Amino acid sequence: MKFREIVRFFKKYFGSEKKLFIKSFIFIFISAILGVLYGYLIGEATQKATEGHFFIAVMILLFYLIMALLDNLIFDRLGKICIKKACSNTMERIGYGVYYKVGLLPARAFEEKTSGELINRVVNDSSTITETFRQFINVFTTLFTALLIFIYVLFNSWIVALEILLYFSIFYLFSKKFLPLIKESQKEITEEKDKTVAEVNETIRGIREIRALGIRKRINEVVKKIINITFIKTKKQMVDEENYYALAYSLGNGLEVIVFITCIILISVGKSDIGFFMAMTYYIYRFTFLIEWVMNLGSSLQKTKVAIERVDEILGNRLYPDIVFGNLDKTDIVGNIEFKNVTFAYSEKEGSVLKDFNLSLPSNKKIAIVGKSGQGKSTIFNLLLRYFEPQQGVILIDNYPIDDFSEDAFHQNIAIIRQDPFIFNKTILENFHVLDPYLSLKKIRSACKAAEIDDYIMSLPNKYDTKIGEGGVNLSGGQKQRLAIARALLKDSKIILFDEATSALDNENQSKIKQAIDNLVKDHTIVIVAHRLSTIIDADIIYLIDDGKVVAEGTHKELLKNNEIYKTLYNSEN
Repeated sequence: MKFREIVRFFKKYFGSEKKLFIKSFIFIFISAILGVLYGYLIGEATQKATEGHFFIAVMILLFYLIMALLDNLIFDRLGKICIKKACSNTMERIGYGVYYKVGLLPARAFEEKTSGELINRVVNDSSTITETFRQFINVFTTLFTALLIFIYVLFNSWIVALEILLYFSIFYLFSKKFLPLIKESQKEITEEKDKTVAEVNETIRGIREIRALGIRKRINEVVKKIINITFIKTKKQMVDEENYYALAYSLGNGLEVIVFITCIILISVGKSDIGFFMAMTYYIYRFTFLIEWVMNLGSSLQKTKVAIERVDEILGNRLYPDIVFGNLDKTDIVGNIEFKNVTFAYSEKEGSVLKDFNLSLPSNKKIAIVGKSGQGKSTIFNLLLRYFEPQQGVILIDNYPIDDFSEDAFHQNIAIIRQDPFIFNKTILENFHVLDPYLSLKKIRSACKAAEIDDYIMSLPNKYDTKIGEGGVNLSGGQKQRLAIARALLKDSKIILFDEATSALDNENQSKIKQAIDNLVKDHTIVIVAHRLSTIIDADIIYLIDDGKVVAEGTHKELLKNNEIYKTLYNSEN
């Protein structure tokens, strides 16, 4: 990423804090002016003391103290507060902006990128960017102070000014060598951190399964290896940075000695005085301090370039386009669904999963979609939920293309119950309040009764205030599914999809899920993708999918009688 693009990025996301930056600049500008005066006042006080004007020297030092107090307590303090506020506001804006855009990424983004990488882009990268910007402001103001001091030095001795310019030239040359190495190291470290966060996140979420499989020690070794690789690369970067700093500090020490020797020679030949020498003992550290800031900024800037590239890939849609929704705010749908001439492939290499696919799903019916594995059953749901877009054809709800619906209307109209539903690590009540914080307990219980889960919840010691645990670990599979059904009911979606919802349940839970589904049919379009045909034998319509097409439809009895593929699938279960 070029420097010009970095500046454009900063301008875009830091621009809304313009007032705070202006205030901080005013305070820091005054602080910079006062900073220039300090060395001069010290030099003048020393000069007056050597001339025997002790009272004047003391008065100058008292004036210096007043200026320093004003600077520290007012101008420098308020300037830094304004900068930190502006950076904090911007970090929040960038972090939320990335998080918001992640929510609009297409499904393939979550297959190609790990959760750890996306989390790092939201949290760590935004923090890196704003911290570097704060450093940039500090370098800018320190540079301004150094420029004023340089004018003072040039006015008093062009030789000392030339020595300072030579020092900065040498510093620039070796910075060009070291900084690209630091950037490359940071890019590798960031990638390894993404892997670490993803692995740690996954293993913590699956700790019960890991323990049950007896692979905790093996997983520990895997995570240890990933963390070790990260730290090896971090150590290499630290060595590069310390080598860079050591050379810079050595150059700074050389500058100090050369300038002080020059001042002594100038005094000895009558070309300068003790006042200028004492001023330089203060000012020279302003220049080395500037170099220290530039070094830190240089190192941070390499990290920030990587962070900005990663953040801008999301914010600027450089990796993936956003899911685009329409403007149709229709939620009073009947619930009819139709696939018309739909062709879809996950990739060109894999070939089409659905080919010129047509399917009609009427409302207020229990509809099942069955077929052998890999024939396109789950793909139908993926397309209907807009996780992927078909290459050809159109999908309609009540004769409206699903692309025409607004985001809110689209998600209001469709709910899905998965084999392993996502449950928030909150109380049962809070899991319903994520839909609407104002939902009454009475309404929530009504939905839970319809989903055959209220009796179980009321048997718990804390009832609806029971903490579920991460991923719903404190609930069985059937309980999680019934909770998800209740949540779908409260969402009031006309279309409810069941993705293998009963395939892993025992008979008791399967019976309760079946009853919950039956409770929904009269008011909803119920579509079930199933492997176990025994769970959908009472469906109103069963569609058999084979090789990406509907090859048969009818009731269980009709298909069992008339279709060999269906008959084979059913008999294989018995």
